[in-house]
Amino acid sequence: MLTNLHDILFNISRNPDVDKGDLMASSRLLLSSIAQGLEIDRASVWLLSDDRMQMRCIYLLDCAEHHPEPNMALARADFPRYFAALDGERNIVASDAHQHPQTSEFSACYLTPLQICSMLDTPIHHHGAMVGIICLEHCQAKLWNNDEITFASFLADIYGRALSASERVRYQNELEQLNSGLEQIVSQRTQQLTQSLEQLQQTQHRLIEVEKMASLGRLVAGIAHEINTPLGIAVTANSHAEATLLELEQLFHANQLTRQRFAHNGNAIKNCIAMVNANLQRTVDLVNSFKQTAAASSEQKKAENLQLNRFIPDVLSSIESILKQHHVEVQIHIPESMQVQSYASPLALILTRLIENACVHAFNTEQKRQVIIRTSQNKHSWQLEVRDNGRGMDKHELARAFEPFFTTRRSAGAKGLGLTLVFNLVSHLLQGEISLHNADTGCVVTLNCPLQLTTNEP
Repeated sequence: MLTNLHDILFNISRNPDVDKGDLMASSRLLLSSIAQGLEIDRASVWLLSDDRMQMRCIYLLDCAEHHPEPNMALARADFPRYFAALDGERNIVASDAHQHPQTSEFSACYLTPLQICSMLDTPIHHHGAMVGIICLEHCQAKLWNNDEITFASFLADIYGRALSASERVRYQNELEQLNSGLEQIVSQRTQQLTQSLEQLQQTQHRLIEVEKMASLGRLVAGIAHEINTPLGIAVTANSHAEATLLELEQLFHANQLTRQRFAHNGNAIKNCIAMVNANLQRTVDLVNSFKQTAAASSEQKKAENLQLNRFIPDVLSSIESILKQHHVEVQIHIPESMQVQSYASPLALILTRLIENACVHAFNTEQKRQVIIRTSQNKHSWQLEVRDNGRGMDKHELARAFEPFFTTRRSAGAKGLGLTLVFNLVSHLLQGEISLHNADTGCVVTLNCPLQLTTNEP
């Protein structure tokens, strides 16, 4: 290749403008270099459409005049032999373009009006496919030598590099626009989610307050109902005793009191007093149960390290009479070395209430009655499971089991506060969770408590 052509190629290959992605600037640079190196009249860049049925000129250099994006296009239907030659992706070298079989189609409509005699079209490749041509044209007959053809081919390859840069810049701009759009969408969605979260939190807060008030209302109504019954009986019995005593006084002052009448009214007063005492005692027991339930999380107690395989048998021995009364057998499965941090008295109360609850409510037949106590632990928590082989509970009972005053044996004197007390002790004092579900036979109560309690002790 001629030295000056080699130098031109070297300078163009190192020119940073080729890789900036500006196709017009790259076309201007390459066509100016072609005109300078080959001393031809015209040079242009043409790109094929996506369907390869048309080719459009995107830059024209005509006798040193630059024409970006001239209004020039060629259709495959009008020049079939020329496009068929392009499909072969080879250089079209025509010293006499009017007579050349691949370019003669341009003679009347293109070559003659522009006074073009010779043509050299070299393909532009991008991503391995031909996407267009660099067209070199001269008004006089010109024999294109190998150096000139090679020079044009090198410039076509450099133009392929410019196409890649343009594509990269376009993708980058699209990506930036997409990112900008995504950032805007994310910002809008974040704002919407924040507003939705705030509304949800407000709604949740309102629902919690409503539920608190509803729970408080149910609690107050339950307390009022439970206390009102024995107090009402006591008031009625006391009124009857007062009326009976007044009758005795009137008979005494009228000297009409007989031994039989005195004995009859005396027995009535004794019965009233006994009824008043019994119902007042029931009221006292109810109030103590309320206090015990409410004090579950407020009393200051000291946590201890409890050896469960010793602690639980001691608790069971204290309620042995209850187990014998209801003919219940208790089995325990406790790892020998299992030790947990907990509160001895509340934990004993929890276990006692759970077993008493099973004895009273779980069994309704003369089957072999069993309660199984099982403990286990993992890295952060320990579990206590109390399982019976009784009748189980229906969905309604399971859903309301921990509610205050809910009981299925109110007629037998049950107050419905046992599991409520257990729930409060486990949740607040032992800092754990309690669950209740049916097994194949009977119910299973499971406590899940942390190995180390968080305390406010100094």
